[in-house]
Order: sequence, then C-alpha cells, then structure tokens
Amino acid sequence: MPDALMERVKTVAAKRKTTFRALVVDALERTLDEPLQDFQLQDAAVGPTADIIDSVNTQTINQAIDEHRENPFIPRSHWIRIF
Repeated sequence: MPDALMERVKTVAAKRKTTFRALVVDALERTLDEPLQDFQLQDAAVGPTADIIDSVNTQTINQAIDEHRENPFIPRSHWIRIF
C-alpha cells in the first residue's frame, strides 16, 4: 500500500473513531457488492497504433497507477516507456 494512502487511512480512521481494519472491511464489502459493469471504449486511435494497443493491458495500466501513487510526478518521457 502506498505510504500516502496509508496516511490518509489513518487520518480518516481517527476522525471517524474507527479502526484501519474496519475501514478496509467496509471498503471491500462495498466494492465487492457492486455489480461488475462491462463497457467497451470506442476506438479513437489515429494512425498506426497496433503495436501500442497490444502493449496496453490491465497489468501495464495498474503498474502505471501504482507508480503514480508512489511518485505523483512522472515525466512525460516516462509515459512512452509505460504505454
């Protein structure tokens, strides 16, 4: 868990006079109770993008999100490496 998120959880738990565990359980229950919504984005690609499309998947997106949480500033030059 990113340090910044952990600090937010501790702050919210203290304000709500609850525990970290109770917050996590509540969040997980609400998330798991939500129905999964399928959607498909329309292709808005311009130009030859087949190699880029093949390299973007759930794993690379989640990795980019995790890296951003750990280091909120990611230079533009790094975007090309991720995507």
